[in-house]
Amino acid sequence: MHHTPDQKTASHVTIESASFVSFETIQLEIVREYESVPVKIEQNGRPIDYLVEQQDVTESGMMLTLRLNEPISLEMLYTVYHPGHKTTVIVPREVVRSEEFERRFSYDGPLGVSFAPHGMEVTVWSPVALSMWITIHDDTNYRELERFRMNRGAHGEWSGEVPKAFEGMLYRLEVKTPVDTRHVVDPYARAVSLNGEYGVLTDVARFVAEQVESIPRPPLWKSTDAVIYELHIRDFTSHPSSMSQMKGQYGGVAEKGVRTKAGHSAGLDYIKELGVTHVQLLPVHDFGSVDEATRMPYNWGYDPIHWFSLEGSYASRPDVPLSRVSEYATLVSNLHQAGLRVVTDVVMNHIYIREQSPLEALVPYYYFRYELDGTVANGTGVGNDTASERYMMRRMIVDFVEFFATTYQVDGFRFDLMGIHDVETMNQVRAVLDKIDPSILVYGEGWDLATPLGQSLKATSQNAARMPRIGHFNDMIRDALKGSTFNDRERGFISGNEWREWELRECLTGAVHIPNVTVGRFPNPTYSINYAEAHDNHTIYDKLTLSCEGVDEATRLKMQRLANAVVITSQGIPFIHAGQEFGRTKHGVENSYNSPDHINHFDWDLRDTRVREIEYVKTLLKLRRLHTCFRYDSRQEVIDHFTFLPSPPGVIIYELTASHSYDAWQRVRVYVNGTFEPLSFESDVKWNVYVQGETASLVPLARNPEHIQVESLSMTILAC
Repeated sequence: MHHTPDQKTASHVTIESASFVSFETIQLEIVREYESVPVKIEQNGRPIDYLVEQQDVTESGMMLTLRLNEPISLEMLYTVYHPGHKTTVIVPREVVRSEEFERRFSYDGPLGVSFAPHGMEVTVWSPVALSMWITIHDDTNYRELERFRMNRGAHGEWSGEVPKAFEGMLYRLEVKTPVDTRHVVDPYARAVSLNGEYGVLTDVARFVAEQVESIPRPPLWKSTDAVIYELHIRDFTSHPSSMSQMKGQYGGVAEKGVRTKAGHSAGLDYIKELGVTHVQLLPVHDFGSVDEATRMPYNWGYDPIHWFSLEGSYASRPDVPLSRVSEYATLVSNLHQAGLRVVTDVVMNHIYIREQSPLEALVPYYYFRYELDGTVANGTGVGNDTASERYMMRRMIVDFVEFFATTYQVDGFRFDLMGIHDVETMNQVRAVLDKIDPSILVYGEGWDLATPLGQSLKATSQNAARMPRIGHFNDMIRDALKGSTFNDRERGFISGNEWREWELRECLTGAVHIPNVTVGRFPNPTYSINYAEAHDNHTIYDKLTLSCEGVDEATRLKMQRLANAVVITSQGIPFIHAGQEFGRTKHGVENSYNSPDHINHFDWDLRDTRVREIEYVKTLLKLRRLHTCFRYDSRQEVIDHFTFLPSPPGVIIYELTASHSYDAWQRVRVYVNGTFEPLSFESDVKWNVYVQGETASLVPLARNPEHIQVESLSMTILAC
């Protein structure tokens, strides 16, 4: 007689836990009164032999390490029990995270749905699955119409054929593992139904190629030519004054001919006129916090469910799976037509709810990191960390960027919490994109987070030199300008804190090492994503409101203007949060990820009120684009052409020289005044003044002045 998990036995639990720690070793936690009773182990119901290798006393009983006579086969179900008591399934918990598992089961073949003239093939990776089925569902009441058995391959992949008659229909996977039996969506599904409940048997790549006009990527000669503009799709058109006909939708971002109440440009015309090169959209992958049917509640979208599929709450028809596909692809195409590139926000450092994730259902305990005590790692702070160092998780990240770069023609990838990932994964991302187009940008948040990965392996800013041509958000320039993100009251250089001057000097150079001048952080300026504001944390304006009590609005706007000027003119890649150009406020809300529209919206009335601030930014961006001295792309260029000059406390003066003889500005001097006092300096050569106070100009504001006037809390730029 043998036991199976389904067989009725005595309910008394004598084994607390059972798992494989290797292909030959089982670890059991035994209740104290059964320490001396031998256990029985079965493979698919047949008894197998073992040896007791180690016994350790625990608080509740005994930890036993058992060695099997033969290595396990993951195609089999293993159970353990004390005769007459409850049977426990032995879970391959630790074995899926072993090097041997990686060697045996790493898989490079197709995943997801493949299309052929006769039908479709669905392939899913799950070496621990005991069985797997494809279930086909009606798209109105979701009842199961048909099911197709999947067969196991040599590397743990499961494949099943679906007749062509089912193309366009909904599908799921029914997977049985030693942990449980679950119905899940294919993690490689390229299209999903409402709220991501089902995958769709549709050739998304073919659909986009046939239905959406492909516009070549706008030219980008070097990464320091880029200016990134971060935008949330819903925010851009949710303001009550927005004249958009597609509020909150993909199409609203690329809407032409829209005006504000005062008759100024809005929509795509506004972004284009501003002079940025890249539009970075907050997450567009299918995320879990918003009901797509009602488009409520509000959320940024950093809670991914299906990475390869798109979010439906931004589509005109969330209930029509291909609506989101065509509208996002059209958005990218329209932005390309307008001369703008598109950046995708990659949130693959965690999954929304790990326990409900298809990844956890298909290969339990594999895709996520664990601490030494067995708890789930939480360096992300949202419940789980994906394990990018494992072959198939790394492959999924690389496959994702390749899919978006080829199918949707995306031009850049911003990695959320990039420090959770490992160096090798990021280098493979860079390598696969280089094969598509080397001008595709890759950058991310290289924060050092508490995830169980060796320091030398983490994709952090400290390891930037080991990840060539991958940019990093420069939090040093952010905090130097406006004060610590973690101290609301601390001031920065733009608000009169002279102690932040040395940090700002480091960053003006692109954070590179200049012998005897700067310490340096990055190998060259292309690594430094210079920003003072992003969707995270307080906007500059809100931070100044908190840290500069008693300061009037005119002064706050001067500080804001100075921050914008420094970000735009520093060496590296400027990054601007939408609305930063005119002093965007979120009314004091620091983390507005789930705040309502009136906190997060792009304020088109404020755009009308602060036209001068916008014109200042537009002109600075034109000057940056016109003159090579603001766009060095190598450390040697910075060393050769960037010189700090003596200056009083709270003031930074530096000179730049052109990197090409054809530049109209061969010599440039920049004054950055972080004090509350206006300053005057004698003119030593025949300078032309282009930026002074609240004005920036393409033609000289003054020619050959005897004295250089530098207003308080401002930047002055001279050239000759």
